[in-house]
Formats: sequence, structure tokens, C-alpha cells
Amino acid sequence: MDIYKIMIVDDEADVREGIVRHIDWKKLGLSVVAEAENGQDALEKAEAQEIDIVLTDIKMPFMDGICMCEHLRELYPSIKIIFLTGFDEFDFAKAAIKLNAVEYILKPINVAELTEILRRVRALLDESNAQKRDMEALRQDYQNMLPLMRDRFLNELLWGIAPEDDLPARLAQHGIALGQSPYHVVAVFAVERAPGVDSAVARELAPISVKQLVEETLQGRCVYEAFLDSVSIVVITSWPNASPIAELMRLANEICLRSARVLGLLVTAGIGRPQSDLRDLHASHAGARASLEYKAAAGAGQAIYIGDMEQVTLDDAISFDSRSEQQLLSVIKFGTQEQLRRMLTGLLDQIDNSDAWERQAYLISVFNTVFRIVRRYKLHAENTVAEHMQMLLRAGDHWDDQEAMLNSLLQTCACIRDYISTQRATAAKTFVEEAKRYIGENYGDPTLSLERLCQRLHVSQTYFSAVFKQKTGMSYVQYLTETRLNRAVELLRETDEKTYIIAREVGYEEPNYFSYVFKKHYGLSPTQYRGK
Repeated sequence: MDIYKIMIVDDEADVREGIVRHIDWKKLGLSVVAEAENGQDALEKAEAQEIDIVLTDIKMPFMDGICMCEHLRELYPSIKIIFLTGFDEFDFAKAAIKLNAVEYILKPINVAELTEILRRVRALLDESNAQKRDMEALRQDYQNMLPLMRDRFLNELLWGIAPEDDLPARLAQHGIALGQSPYHVVAVFAVERAPGVDSAVARELAPISVKQLVEETLQGRCVYEAFLDSVSIVVITSWPNASPIAELMRLANEICLRSARVLGLLVTAGIGRPQSDLRDLHASHAGARASLEYKAAAGAGQAIYIGDMEQVTLDDAISFDSRSEQQLLSVIKFGTQEQLRRMLTGLLDQIDNSDAWERQAYLISVFNTVFRIVRRYKLHAENTVAEHMQMLLRAGDHWDDQEAMLNSLLQTCACIRDYISTQRATAAKTFVEEAKRYIGENYGDPTLSLERLCQRLHVSQTYFSAVFKQKTGMSYVQYLTETRLNRAVELLRETDEKTYIIAREVGYEEPNYFSYVFKKHYGLSPTQYRGK
């Protein structure tokens, strides 16, 4: 049975103690993890605990229960709220309804009634958790996400960053039949408004309309996957024959012609070179986009094949492409020494039988990738990394000594990996120091909030709170309160300023709340502290 956490908020200590003493919490499957005297105090304690239920009074000093619950509802939407009050007023009830409170109880409290209410709230939490755990609901959510996941996977294929080891499984998972045919070509359809022609299609609907034409035209002619990419339509086609370009050009020209006649749109199709391996689809994609750059020379409103524009044979060429670069970066960042060795050995094995020019061109691409990684992680100022980079450059004088080249690359990449790992380990410390510095500079601002700090640091509140508490032993609110009170003590000792002025200087708009927090922390009011 789940044990749910409850916080009791009431400015009357005897009320809180009575509730805690008279309810059989264990039997209800509840645990009182926090008590608070007012709304402000409750918000601070809620940050330190994962509260499921709040049982709160409405009329309290410094911050009332309604205001507190407005903040709680914004920060923790799933919290169940029970209002407990001695005021039977319509405005309070209306506010409670607006905050979606589960119950509104009038004092004095009847233990049996409160127990029954808590039992009902527990049932609501059980039902909510059951729904979250319901596999059918999860499966439905998964099904709803599939189109987005499918498009993301296709984009990974097109940019050469899809993991190779589970490619067949991911194709099957998304119901993509591209792998059933041996040859693949990418076409990109660029959509524009035809000059001097009033299109019957709204601007924002133009790509969708062209995509429908693409699908109608290709249906039954080949296996294809089409999706929108900004103002373009990207199509991956698969064919049973090794020379599908002529047929794809004919179909693409038909699409361009129908787009102009039916939709009044100027559509130009860029077509890449055929590939026999889906893992090389990025090369066809790059060619399709490159062919569109020849639109001015070849003419818009028709299909343009990159092979007609750039007479280059790439079938036997070796290349260190974006996929290889992504794999190398991944192994450097997260791999072991053995994984790094295997990766580099595999890269160099590709140029075993290449001529000198191809070897040099390939290795220069590898070197450039290593240099980009060093620059991306700002490691060029590190002496050890700089020495390894110099060593790697010197190894470039001996292109044919593969063993020496492997050792040099391995040592350099291992050095980079170690520094990146160190950066990762120290990033949290730097992150916390920046937060502490910002709090130290802005503690006097009463509007300083966790949300504002996290926006400045570009991190989520959940991540910030976890890291900050791990490194400092305090929550954000506790640290801010400590900073403000330390400064208040300095001002009390060193100046004759009035207490209300000191309160404002350290970030408290309400002097009475400042005095409350100060006394709770030090056991004395600010005035008593100054006089001791």
C-alpha cells in the first residue's frame, strides 16, 4: 500500500497537535511529514518534501491558506487540498472551489468526519496512481506519440545519426517498409508561390496540399515515406531496381506540373543519388538538397537530379561522414577505453587499401572532427590536450603507418574523454556556485524566486532543486533565507536602522513576517537580538 505524505498548516499549535494526536495515520496509509504555522512557512516546507495532501486553515498571518494554495497548485498541480476553517463565508468557499479543493471543513473538527474525508482523499490518490500505472493508458499515450517518434526517426535516418544496431527493429516498430526494397532515393520538394499567380491554397496549407499530391502520385509506384520539413516535403523512396532515377524523375515532374496547374504553386523537386543501404540515406538526402541549389541554372518548377548537375562517382569513395562523426563523439563522451579503440580501429580499417590521396583526405576529416570536439568543449587551453593535439598533427606526417596513427588518435581521444568527464563532474559545482553568486547579489529583491533563478540558469526547477540541495545540504528557500538573515544580523550589529528598513533591505516586504522568520531562526526578535 502506498504511504501518502500530508502537511498540516494552521497558526494554532493546539489545533495541529490535536489533529496529529487523534487521527490513526498508519491505518489510513498516511504520514504527517510537515507542520507549518502559516502559508509562507508551508511553501518553504513543501519545497523540501514531496507532499500529496495539504490540510490547511484559511485565516493565517503573513500568507493565508488561499494564497498559499494558489502557489502550491501552480508548483504541484497534483496535490490534494483540504481547507479547514472557522469561517463559513461564501467567498472562502468559492475560492476553495476555484482551487479545486477536495473538501472544505468547518471548525470545530469532528475526528470521525475528518477520518472519513482523509479516507476519501486517499481513495482519490489511489485512483489517480492506478490510472498512471494503467498499462492500457500508457499504451494509448505511446500510440499517440508514435507519429512524432516516427518523424524523428526518419529525420535521424536522413541526417545519418540513427543508431545502426537496432535499425531493422526500429523500422518494424514504426511500420516502415523501406527496408523491403534494395535501392533508396531521397527527393525534396521545395514549395513557393508562383510569380503572378493567385494560388487557390492558403499559404500555411500549401505544403500539406503538395504532400497530398506527392502521396497520390507515388501510391502503388514505389515504397515511400513522406513528411513535412518546414516549407518542404521530404520523400524517402525505395525501389526494386538499381536504376530508379528515370522513373522517379518522371513522377516528380508530374507532381511539379500538377502543383502548378491545380494548386497554382511553384514546386521544384531535388533528387539525390540512389543508395543501397538505408544507413547511407543521408548522402542521398544531402544530394537532393544540393540539387535544389541549381534551380536558377536548371530552371524552377521541375525535377533536378544531382547526378546531372554534379558528374561525380561516389560509389567507391570512402568518407568520414556525419554519422561517423556522431559515433566518434558519442564514444569519446561516454565510451570505455576498449570501445574507443574498437571505434578508431574500425575507422582506420576503411582506408586499408586506399591510395595516398584518399587516406590523407579521410584522416584530415577525422582530425577536423577531433579539433571540433576540442573547440566545442573549450579544451584548447588545457596543456595536456594541446600537447596531444600537437602529437596528432605530427602523426599526420606519416600517413601510411596505421599502427602509429591509431595509437596517436587513441591517446588524443582518451585524453579528451578524460577532460570531458572532469568537466561533467565539475559542472554541477560550477552551476551551484553561479546560483549562490546570483542569490548573493539579489537577495534584497523580494521578487527573487526559484522560477526566476532557473530561467536565468536555463535549467528546470526540478533539476536545480535536486543539484542545489545535493551540493549545499539546503533547499533554495533555506539558502535564500539563510543569506537574508545573515545580512540582517550584520545590519543589526553595524547600523542603527529601524527593523522595518532592514527587513526591506534583505528582501522582506512584510516587517512582521521578517520578525517571525528571524525569531524562529535565532530564538529572539530582531530588536531583542540587537539589544543583547
